[in-house]
Amino acid sequence: MAVVITDELVFFVTATVLIFLGIGSMSYSKNLIKTIMSFQVSVIGANLALFSSGLGAQIPIIPDSFLLFSILAGASIEAVGIAIVVSVYRKYGTLNPSEIRRLHG
Repeated sequence: MAVVITDELVFFVTATVLIFLGIGSMSYSKNLIKTIMSFQVSVIGANLALFSSGLGAQIPIIPDSFLLFSILAGASIEAVGIAIVVSVYRKYGTLNPSEIRRLHG
């Protein structure tokens, strides 16, 4: 029994690895900027999964439009997240979440 490795399979496996790497890195990060970057790695993995799902589609415009919307939403979320991080850094002088919790309480 032979396994046929197609482009869709390679993209999907890579997307899955990127999503799990991003989630794992978010959970272990001690810096808010690194957390946002890890979130973007997960978003890139999700975008790659959307792209790979549209490779064999009969009507490729639907997955492509979802991909475009996902890219725009991810960029917007990243911009808002960085703005919040800059505001937090100006107020507390640190980007360590546990340090911010200690200073806030």
